[in-house]
Amino acid sequence: MRLERRDGDDATVTLAARATLPEGPLRLCYRTRTGALLRVDGAVRGAFDGKHEAIDLPPLEGERELSLRVERRSLPISALPAGDGVRWRWMLARAEQTPDDHLEVEQRNGASDGAAVDVPLIGHAHLDVAWLWTYDETKRKALRTFATALREMELDDRYVFAQSMPQLYAWVRAGDPALFERVRERAASARGWDASVASMWVESDLHAPSGESILRQFALGIAWTREHLGRDPSVAWLPDTFGFPSTFPTLAVHAGIPYFFSTKLAWNEATRWPHPQFRWTGDDGSTLLAAMALSYGGDITAERETQARARNEPLIHGYGDGGGGATDEQLASVARASRPWTHADTWFAALDARALPEVRGELYLETHRGTYTTHHDVKERNAALERELAHAEELAAWCVAVRAPRTVRRALADDLRAAWEIVLRAQFHDVITGTAIPPVYADVAEEHARAAAIVARVRESAASLLPRSDVRAAAAAAVRPQRDGETWLLRNEYVQARLRDDGTVVELAGADGVNVVALANGLAAYEDKPKRYDAWNVDDGYWRKQVPVKPDGGSADESGIEARFALPKSKLAMRIALHEDEPWLRVEIAAAWHDDRVLLRAEHRVAVAARDVRYGQPHGTLVRNAYPQTDAERAKFEVPAQRWAHASDGAHGLAVFSPDCYGWNGTGLDGGGVRLGTSLLRSPRWPDPGADRGEQRIAYALVPTAGAAISALEHAWLAYVEDARVRLFTCDDPAVVVVATYPSRDGEAVVVRVRELDGAARAVALRCGGRMRTATAIDAAERPLPNAGEARIVEEALHFELGAFALRSFLIAF
Repeated sequence: MRLERRDGDDATVTLAARATLPEGPLRLCYRTRTGALLRVDGAVRGAFDGKHEAIDLPPLEGERELSLRVERRSLPISALPAGDGVRWRWMLARAEQTPDDHLEVEQRNGASDGAAVDVPLIGHAHLDVAWLWTYDETKRKALRTFATALREMELDDRYVFAQSMPQLYAWVRAGDPALFERVRERAASARGWDASVASMWVESDLHAPSGESILRQFALGIAWTREHLGRDPSVAWLPDTFGFPSTFPTLAVHAGIPYFFSTKLAWNEATRWPHPQFRWTGDDGSTLLAAMALSYGGDITAERETQARARNEPLIHGYGDGGGGATDEQLASVARASRPWTHADTWFAALDARALPEVRGELYLETHRGTYTTHHDVKERNAALERELAHAEELAAWCVAVRAPRTVRRALADDLRAAWEIVLRAQFHDVITGTAIPPVYADVAEEHARAAAIVARVRESAASLLPRSDVRAAAAAAVRPQRDGETWLLRNEYVQARLRDDGTVVELAGADGVNVVALANGLAAYEDKPKRYDAWNVDDGYWRKQVPVKPDGGSADESGIEARFALPKSKLAMRIALHEDEPWLRVEIAAAWHDDRVLLRAEHRVAVAARDVRYGQPHGTLVRNAYPQTDAERAKFEVPAQRWAHASDGAHGLAVFSPDCYGWNGTGLDGGGVRLGTSLLRSPRWPDPGADRGEQRIAYALVPTAGAAISALEHAWLAYVEDARVRLFTCDDPAVVVVATYPSRDGEAVVVRVRELDGAARAVALRCGGRMRTATAIDAAERPLPNAGEARIVEEALHFELGAFALRSFLIAF
């Protein structure tokens, strides 16, 4: 039939026609490289794309109105490239098309039965929230993907389709409420639609987001899925995330999630991940039942069936990256007599956990090491928003504690949730990592600005209700540099630093006078041309080809020392300062960064007999060997970390603090000690040729230590990055830190969360500035934990037991 144009906009064209359809089951054919959403009498009934040119429908006798909403421009849904080149340019050239105005409709014959399948099958369509397309394009992709999955399970009641990310569901709900209602009905009754995997708001990166952000991914995702889909999700479904910190079991279990699924370690370059299924245990003893499958999509082939059978894993089928899902041909290839489809949580529940190996520590991905650094500006704004949200949440919690009007409390809680949705969305694993196209980052910059405005409004509203809402301490005065021969001397009662004119530190000592560096604060640049995945990868051996960083003058004034540098196309200004009453040397860099495919690093030679380095992780820490002995250890030449890194021999050491840098390394030196480095900026060309270019600001601090405990480092880092404020909850035990204080979802109570830092169980007395009435132990999703152990309110303190490296959360009513 010939379709007529009805309307259109810059992104889509709507074509439609009325026709009397043939009797019996139907097959519709429409050729499009982009994508088209099919409606029959106004209701969504399916979708077309490059992999779905023919779709089957049940009988639709009589005259009907058929319409197609056709994308003007779109990339293929799968088989997308690893970098710039002929294939990528060819895809771009073919991305735009004039919509075909012909739709073929025919009577469908009975299909021949397929082959028997004896491995579990899970239908899937991986859909990146943003990558080589924007949020707006993803909203349309999600409608088409959901429409395809619904159509197929309505035709074949055996079919099971797993879809994660409540953010996608929320977009579909807003875009077509009737389509979403059909999804909700099937998800709630577990009839084909598997929402057990919809536990995190998006499939997040796990290296740059803070531990609190990861818990909020779970909290928001679980709450949305329970409310709108009628399911309690139980699987952390992260098939494509770029590596997993050692603390993830603690975080997931604290959110009430028992299962974890990924495929990403199949990408390892140096070693083969040995365990298809395993028990992954965190430092606090929390354990996830984990699966590391070979892939998250593709055809149902004999080879894939054989692999899945040998590995005792489900075969995930369907096309994805840009959505799409399984085809009718894939489903028809499975004999109707066999019923291999399964829900993800059902498959996990059937595993014998006792027979599986235990794994501790991180699941390090031996590729994509550049994602810790690319697009520093996005990472910087994310980190700043995390800190600003923490402050605003605590002010709003104070409003709950002093019983501000209910309407005000609820409004503050709603605003905070809206800001978190924006922040969490931008933590998607192809956004915060710096691996998306330029229009994505234009959208993210606008959204981050909107989130910042919401947070500012919360702070102002909350502060206006409180008699004393903040501490306003005067900024510490800077120490005046003293010239001492060829060097500059900076000294207070905690730190003595001696620097050259180019900003390199030749002496850094704490109060005991022991110098802990051979040479620190050196800037180094390297040619950074990975073979594949430009924005993603830093290749082994990058350090062999340096790019000159030339001193370009310097000066000193009353507040510090400034050193300037020139690269082939970039200019840097570094300011080094020591403030009174601070036990660290501050470094700030203003960069006009314009070099292509160059990696900028700050490097420090630590002159103590350290053999390893302890790094910050999301709500925890991890020790990595600086003198690698195995291929797996040697592959960790660039590692993810957050907040700080510390090289120490137990008596003395150097810590480097950073608010928003996430790529590090710690390498043993031939003569002993460790070269500790932080990656500051990169400048890849694809998929965003402007990544990191322009004005950038970077800050870090050098901290001499004398056998500092984890708790000392964590509290010092907090003092470095946060302004002082009046805390609603405090604890005298330095090994216990309050990591979050915020209003509950309904604004009627306060959630307080604490973490044990030094690895020993302890009895905690948590003092509160408000009058507590009740305290309930909860998980990160605000669900009560009846067997979590006693918590007693005694006068102004909450008393409870806290395990080594454990997290605990409480819901406090006032």
